Amino acid sequence: MSSGRKWARHAMLLAALASSVTPGLAQAQGLSQLLGGGNGNDLTGDLLRTVQQRLTGQSTIPSLQPDVQVQNPAVQQGPQAYGPPSAIERLMSTRAGQPIRQYGYDVFGRGAPVVVRQSGALQDSYILGEGDEIVLTLRGQQNASYRTRVDRDGRVVFPGLPPVAAAGRSFGGFREDLEDAAGRALTGTEVLVSVGAVRQIAVRVTGEVNAPGLFNLSGLATAMDALSLAGGIKNTGSLRDVQVVRGGRSYRLDLYTLLMGDAAGRDIPLAEGDRIVVPLQTSAVAVVGQVKRPAIYELPAGQQATPLSALMAMAGGTEVRGSYRYSILRTREDGKREMVQVGAGGSATVHDGDVVFVAPTADVSLAKVELRGATTLNGSYPLETVRSLRGLLASSDMFAPAVGRPLPYLLADALIRLDPATLQRTVIPFAVSDVLEGKADVALQSNDVVYITNVAEMRYIAHKAGDLQRSPTRKVNDHPDPVAPPPAPDANAALQAQAAALPPGLAADPRLAQLAAIQGIQLPAGQAGGTGQGAALLAANPAYAAYAATQLGQQNSALQDQGPPKPEEERLNPGIVAPPDILTAQDGSTARADDDQDQATALPAGAGPLSASQLGASQAQHARRPPLRLFVGLDDDTRRLLVGTLTNYHVTVVGEVNSPGDFLVMPGATLDKLVQAAGGLTPKVDLHAFEVTSADIDNASGLSRTVRHSYGLPVAQFAQVALKPFDRVRFNPVFSDRDTGDVTLSGEVKFPGGYEILRGEHLSSVLARAGGFTDAAYPAGVVFLRQSVAESQRDTLQKEADALERQIISIVGNVSGKVQVTDGEIAYVTQMIGRLRQGIGPASGRVAVHVDPREIAAHPELDLVMEPGDQLVVPRQPSAVVVSGEVMAPGGIQFRSDRSVDDYIAMAGGMTEIADDDHVFVVQPDGSAIQVDGGGWLSAAPKLAPGSVIVVPRKLRHFTWDSILMDIIQVTSQLAITGASLAVISK
Repeated sequence: MSSGRKWARHAMLLAALASSVTPGLAQAQGLSQLLGGGNGNDLTGDLLRTVQQRLTGQSTIPSLQPDVQVQNPAVQQGPQAYGPPSAIERLMSTRAGQPIRQYGYDVFGRGAPVVVRQSGALQDSYILGEGDEIVLTLRGQQNASYRTRVDRDGRVVFPGLPPVAAAGRSFGGFREDLEDAAGRALTGTEVLVSVGAVRQIAVRVTGEVNAPGLFNLSGLATAMDALSLAGGIKNTGSLRDVQVVRGGRSYRLDLYTLLMGDAAGRDIPLAEGDRIVVPLQTSAVAVVGQVKRPAIYELPAGQQATPLSALMAMAGGTEVRGSYRYSILRTREDGKREMVQVGAGGSATVHDGDVVFVAPTADVSLAKVELRGATTLNGSYPLETVRSLRGLLASSDMFAPAVGRPLPYLLADALIRLDPATLQRTVIPFAVSDVLEGKADVALQSNDVVYITNVAEMRYIAHKAGDLQRSPTRKVNDHPDPVAPPPAPDANAALQAQAAALPPGLAADPRLAQLAAIQGIQLPAGQAGGTGQGAALLAANPAYAAYAATQLGQQNSALQDQGPPKPEEERLNPGIVAPPDILTAQDGSTARADDDQDQATALPAGAGPLSASQLGASQAQHARRPPLRLFVGLDDDTRRLLVGTLTNYHVTVVGEVNSPGDFLVMPGATLDKLVQAAGGLTPKVDLHAFEVTSADIDNASGLSRTVRHSYGLPVAQFAQVALKPFDRVRFNPVFSDRDTGDVTLSGEVKFPGGYEILRGEHLSSVLARAGGFTDAAYPAGVVFLRQSVAESQRDTLQKEADALERQIISIVGNVSGKVQVTDGEIAYVTQMIGRLRQGIGPASGRVAVHVDPREIAAHPELDLVMEPGDQLVVPRQPSAVVVSGEVMAPGGIQFRSDRSVDDYIAMAGGMTEIADDDHVFVVQPDGSAIQVDGGGWLSAAPKLAPGSVIVVPRKLRHFTWDSILMDIIQVTSQLAITGASLAVISK
């Protein structure tokens, strides 16, 4: 072929490659024929191969095989347990009295991936077979590399070498023969022999496996690999008699040797055509109790019994070293079972179906003591090294405070001792501080428990002791059942119980009866009607019925909003959880909102009371931080004994200390330690006279005498004062002429604001300190408010409201009245009662005072002594007189000195038809009230001043309420006076 034609074919081929239309494989082959074939040695053949690669997606670049290949089992199981209990597991669990599983099936009971290595050196023990690739590498006079596989005749044939038998031989022996043959045939050449690729074999797995079948594995696989690919062994299959059948020979595999790490145990390599058979389990025994691996163990193949020592070896031996009792639950020939105790030597024989129980003969710790509580070195200590408290509590470093834990309390701790004769506990109190100072010591005994209290525990015990001491009698049962705490208060039940004590007429209607029960009203039996009359009365007076329902709703809501009572020690120490005998939650829950910002869960009115469990769940939802438990490590009986013993060492400190309250100290403790526990003295303490009240108890005579000592000592000498249980220490504050609190001056004074006062300081003195009045001040209209007066007014109004309510209930309940009370009259009085209950208006605390310096100079008794919280408001000079009440046009009218009360009323349009002209009164600017013509026809008319208020009240009709008419008029007058006072203040 000429050079021109060759390049033409090349151009045609390049055009075909550049074409956007991709030809098929047949088109490429036709193009090859057109171009003259190509034997692969010229450019045409290379281009053709490139075209074929593009068309078929194949590449001639050799791919790299991975080092490993993962074969997954036929049945994949999750990480859960290997299956439900088998029949033998259920049977043995029933006999043992506890759940027990078969040994080994958690490992071999489920499938697992099998990793097949494709590269790396093989062991010389590897058995070659048909399909294994042998690599022969020559280095020296000849440099070449040959690959071939073991043929069907089991031989390996290389060029220039005689055939070498390989199948069924170990790789080490085959390699030696091949190297010898190559060394004789090729002189001066180094020979290297290796296995390039491992053959694939087919193995069948049958019997008690989860997924039996035929599996393809690597020639390196073992019997365990095949079992993993078969999904693992069922818990009915045998782990000790797995059979690998190869040709006419059977090999047995005991998987227990692999599980227990037996050095003699090994896996069986597989070969082509092997068959793995897993038979049923035949015999098994169980062992429970103090052993390392309690389980059901399969006996070796063909055995129906095993020595006890062999079974204990399979179970890993006893849990810890000690003395144990061995018992065997045997099954007799007649099918009955009996318990037999055997010796610990292991000579006994355990038969198929037996259960072995291993229990300690003694579990008593000797020659040790335990340290618990608020220390950093809690634990057990040998008695031989710590024979007394001084040896155990050797340093104060072991009581260093820890973050997040309460401080240790070293003034009242406990040694808990178990009497070996009676097996009863006793508590020996002591003080760690005395032990550290060398003042006290107690010899320790075996199994003693030294408990160091913390501050929270001390406060709990001390407060409990204080309550017992302040109560007249000590309760017999001081620890109710923690499982059944007292129920939460039920508002409805409490009201119904109170209503049950009322007369039948009131008790018939729940609203009227409960309202009377709230106020504590006891009506005479003669005023009570028959059944259903209470409902009839309320139906005839709907206004009062609505008021009664409102009062009951508020009362129920108030009781429900309180929630369950919180123990006192939890209120004193936010964040702790008291012992379960005083918890209010029925389930003993400790997840409670016990911090300083805890707020009770609000319940909607009418929702009904919650049970104790619901209240505990509601509080658990609002928990903000984990609570602190008390008495950790002590059981209930020990805790109660500890609390009951330490309550006998209670003292109280009150007055000028930073943390007054109840504390615990041992007899002979000095005052300086108690003061330190109470946070130290305040700067205002009076040290020249503080007192200690003690109880001198004479047990022989059964009498107690109170002894009070007064001391005047500096702090440095407090160690001279020894304390006893039940002492009460009182530190008084120093007397000061400064009063506690400020008074407030506002309005037309030169320097308004708050002023500290001295005891007995007068109003004139405070006014002088404030610079006196300004030029615009109106001294006659000064408003003076006092808190104590306001409280007295509130008490008076509450009493008047109670009296009115009793009278209205008496009138409504009296069915013998001749005239029926109207709804309007009921509504008017109930509205007035409601205003008095809510404290609207009258409780202002205003006091009529004279502040004119000339009047005070002339009459010194008018100069008030100031009290903390007093308020003085000095208004500006007013220019009007206010007319209010039942007039046509209430409002302010310009003041003129020549006008009278009638003149101002006339200028306000005159009185209305319902005005009560007999009870017109004037409120003076200083807050005092004067009735117009109230003193008779000879009395002088009140003198008006700028800022006065003329009040024309409403006329009240005598609607057969003769018994309460005067009370209503009196309360109405007080309301009017208060309204006038507020009007003056607003000016």
